[in-house]
Amino acid sequence: MKKIFFLFFLIAFNYSFSQISINESYTSQELIEDQLIGNPNFPASNFITSTGTNFGGVNGLAAFNSNGADIAFNQGIVLSTGNVLSIPGPNTSILNEGGMSWFGDSDLETITAVNSTRNASFIQFDFVAQVEAVSLDFILASEEYGIFECQFPDTFAFILTDITTGVSTNIALVPGTILPISILNVRGGGNDSCAPNNEVYFDRYNYDTTSATANPDFVLPQDSSINFNGQTEVFMLMGDLVIGNNYNIKIVIADALDNLFDSALFVRRSSFGALPTMEQEPSDIVIQDTDNNGNSVFNLRINEAQMLGSVDTSIYSFDFKYYTTLADAEADTNAIVNPEAYTNTSVLETTYVNMRNTFTGTRITIDFKIATDATLLDV
Repeated sequence: MKKIFFLFFLIAFNYSFSQISINESYTSQELIEDQLIGNPNFPASNFITSTGTNFGGVNGLAAFNSNGADIAFNQGIVLSTGNVLSIPGPNTSILNEGGMSWFGDSDLETITAVNSTRNASFIQFDFVAQVEAVSLDFILASEEYGIFECQFPDTFAFILTDITTGVSTNIALVPGTILPISILNVRGGGNDSCAPNNEVYFDRYNYDTTSATANPDFVLPQDSSINFNGQTEVFMLMGDLVIGNNYNIKIVIADALDNLFDSALFVRRSSFGALPTMEQEPSDIVIQDTDNNGNSVFNLRINEAQMLGSVDTSIYSFDFKYYTTLADAEADTNAIVNPEAYTNTSVLETTYVNMRNTFTGTRITIDFKIATDATLLDV
């Protein structure tokens, strides 16, 4: 059987200018529970946030609504090293709004080995692991891109700590590497002083970069929906869990080496949650063709209980869709309308099923066979 994890979202960008809106009214718990998690039954507790207002400075934590702007997510939360109210575009000013009295974060420095951080914003909470993995989606944006992307490693981390064992892990790594995602490790070549680095994960610059040798993608500053010089593609992070253990997740971003040229994380609303996993793969289904016309009626849903296994469906919500081709399953189009009573079109077919978290939207795909004669499965 073929199992596919959908790790990235395909985004169709419209480069016409739109104004995003910022909402600072949420409490720490509301920002995490309602905006980041979304699932009201998710077992989260001990909500903590910190930003510039804790040090007599500006606020770097808020919810946002894209209002159609091209920042990949319609809604979510933003963590900034400066003033969140200055984030909406166009990209016509330099953001240097974190003061020297706004401290950095020691946990971030320890886990990334980046020293002298300033202007740290973070959210954190505890939860009990009742599934094998969690995931969330984000993009990184920064004023450092282009001008200072070769030397100033504004940094962040998604620190997952197993409270039971005391082991902490930064799950914000460049895919397939052990490198933390950062300005230095993901850049597009907008500065001729250094080569592009993991540019497949860099989206674009928000100012004219035609003078750069690498000729990277860009939009004009007046067309940028956010007031940052550059932004990454969408990352989907995954953290493996031990069921039954207690965990803490800390999402933190900070300026490095100085308090200038702000950076921000945009995290998709309702994206933190259980990554779909199938406890048992679906079985092949055989319905004997008793009238020898080549067709039988199949209930494709009979495997859903075994796929869910011991998942507590009062806490986690998953749905299933069925398809006749892998291409349709990957694109989530042309789902079988009535999977409880599907009539086959050939005596042996491969059927594809998507298992999707109804809150986060993440899904996995696996196939199984349906046949009108058990001997056909051996072919």
